[in-house]
Amino acid sequence: QYNMKGEVPLDPDFVLPIGKAEIKKEGKDVTVVTYGRMLERVMKAAEEVKEAEGVEVEVVDLRTLSPLDKDTVIESVKKTGKVLLVNDAHKTGGFIGEVAATIAESDAFDYLDGRILRLAGEDVPIPYNQALETAMIPSVDRIKKYILRLVNNR
Repeated sequence: QYNMKGEVPLDPDFVLPIGKAEIKKEGKDVTVVTYGRMLERVMKAAEEVKEAEGVEVEVVDLRTLSPLDKDTVIESVKKTGKVLLVNDAHKTGGFIGEVAATIAESDAFDYLDGRILRLAGEDVPIPYNQALETAMIPSVDRIKKYILRLVNNR
C-alpha cells in the first residue's frame, strides 16, 4: 500500500506548507476529509460517484495533522453541509475523531444536514499479511457507500 508512485516537486527548495490543508477536488454535495494513503482511494471514490450518481464530492487533504487546518475543514463543511472523515488508522482513538470534534464544536455544526460520519480502519490489530491489511482499511467501495449514505440521508 505504501509503494505508491507519483510526481514530486522538482524544486529542491520545495517545502510542504505546515498546517495548511488542500482542497484536492471541488464539490458541492459532500465534503470528504482525509490524509495520507487514503487520499488516493478517496479521490477514486469521488470520481466514481460523480460518474455513476452525479454526486460532486469536495475532497480535503489535511496534509499535516498538527497544526490542524481547522479553517479549511470548517469552510468546506459549511459549503456542503455533509461530511465524511476517512482514515486508515483505528476508529477508536484515531486522529480523525479530533477532526470530528473540531467540526462539532465549531459553527460548522449549524450547517450540517446530517451526522458526521467516520470511516476508519477496523479496531483490530493491524495484520502483517497484505491481503488482511487491505481488508481492514477502507476500500474505494466502502468509501462510495458512505458518501451515498450521507447524500441520501441514510
